[in-house]
Amino acid sequence: MGNADADTRGASKRDFPVLDGALPVLGHMAEMYRRFPALCARGRAKHGPLFWIHGGPGARQLMYADPAALSLLKSPSVSTSFYAEGFGALLGNTLFSFDGDEHRRVRQAVTPPFTPQRVRQSDVLEIITSAVDARIDKWERTPSFDVASEVGEIALEIIFRIMGVPVERLAAWRTQYKRFLLAGLPSTGKLPNPLQWVAIRARDWLDAQLGEMVDERRRSGDYKSLVGEIANGRADDGALIDRGLAVSNLRLLTFAGHETTASSISWSLIHLAASTDLQRRLATEADDDADLAALAMDGSRFTLAERTFREALRLYPPIHSVIRRVTAPIELEGGTIPKGALINVPFVHILRDALRFPDPDRFDPDRWKERPRPGTLETAMFGAGPHFCLGYHIAIAEGTLFNLLVGRLLRRRGLALALAGGAPVPAPIFLPLTHPPKATRLCLVPASKGAYL
Repeated sequence: MGNADADTRGASKRDFPVLDGALPVLGHMAEMYRRFPALCARGRAKHGPLFWIHGGPGARQLMYADPAALSLLKSPSVSTSFYAEGFGALLGNTLFSFDGDEHRRVRQAVTPPFTPQRVRQSDVLEIITSAVDARIDKWERTPSFDVASEVGEIALEIIFRIMGVPVERLAAWRTQYKRFLLAGLPSTGKLPNPLQWVAIRARDWLDAQLGEMVDERRRSGDYKSLVGEIANGRADDGALIDRGLAVSNLRLLTFAGHETTASSISWSLIHLAASTDLQRRLATEADDDADLAALAMDGSRFTLAERTFREALRLYPPIHSVIRRVTAPIELEGGTIPKGALINVPFVHILRDALRFPDPDRFDPDRWKERPRPGTLETAMFGAGPHFCLGYHIAIAEGTLFNLLVGRLLRRRGLALALAGGAPVPAPIFLPLTHPPKATRLCLVPASKGAYL
């Protein structure tokens, strides 16, 4: 990463401007932490769509703050190698760190269980329903709850149960997984720092358990469960996917299927708590006669529950941006992006494009009413090109069903969601992923006070 910085410094000053406001060592990270969309808008207004920022030590990046940047993610002149180098303990040997033929080969082998048809046929929706029912029971017995923490626990339980982790082992998996997330701290040296040693030990523990799952699914010839289909996945030449690849990509599924979905569900609940009208409408949609699982997978329209989840994804994309390394010079916007440069595509800015999303800073689920077939921009939070998120359909189904279940259960119990203490909707934190502040608490109140029924 340091070499790329040295290779691009001269070209960057000549071809594209550098955004001011960088701090010594930290660069623009402080601004990115709390004001990432504002940083992008400031740079765009001052310099146009392409400008350099300092994303911290050794992470000089060319920001491409324009929806046109999505097409760059499809270019053969960019690579995801940045993640394999800077976040190897977290993303190494996964789809996230492969390009070209290797990426296509592995992706083909692990794709089948993620299609809409397979999601409908699996027990995913039943697992989500069970987990959410049990958690709302707990919320009703407490004065208030930390929404990010609670939803994170549910999302982790859901993904573990989808993977077949026995209920009695959930606590041990949860502990090791939280240690593993320390691998999200970037490494710029050859040796990991002390926290990464902890993360690596936890990763090895998880991999040992996942390896046992893979071995068992291969022995049993399981081609029906999600883990079984990945364990027994085959490339286009008919060869069984390498065991190590199956394990590391199951680990990636745990990470992607938990962190990102939990963030967006949390923001859905926060905005539901802030709007008695949204709660009332959601409760009507999730009445006793409705088949909630069918609604969650309804491909013909956007239900209010899905619109609410998609709007949370748009306004607070969990993966706020992606970085690619340029492998061959790219001529763009009258300048040259040099080989070795790191280019940042900021979804958090692109998804606030006023031409596509009028009044873009307002949370408005109804802006999705007339978009039954979302395009590349509307799904930008899931990436674009060959690295588009495999779990897209599962994530949408989980977030939609979660909202529907909340609406039905609150109505049945005569309750409403509210922000504890009458607090306003909080401002997000953008690093490492977009999430609500930890102090964001919600509570359940009698519906008469919430006035949504």
